[in-house]
Amino acid sequence: MTAEHWTTTVTAPHYISDDNADGRGIKSGWYAIEDDGNLSSGPFSSREECVKRITQPTNGAMASKLRRGPN
Repeated sequence: MTAEHWTTTVTAPHYISDDNADGRGIKSGWYAIEDDGNLSSGPFSSREECVKRITQPTNGAMASKLRRGPN
């Protein structure tokens, strides 16, 4: 039997202002940012839209496992 190893990436909403966006060559707005500082998606028009995207499962298999619950 093999042990499964899990890694967790924390993704958080982050607002990037016009000044910071110009320096990065992107549009200002809300972005999903990984714990390593990389932007994972965005821009979003509001914090709520950004959080909504962050909390959505990334694929159908994961969504079905989340709905199914523990074995």
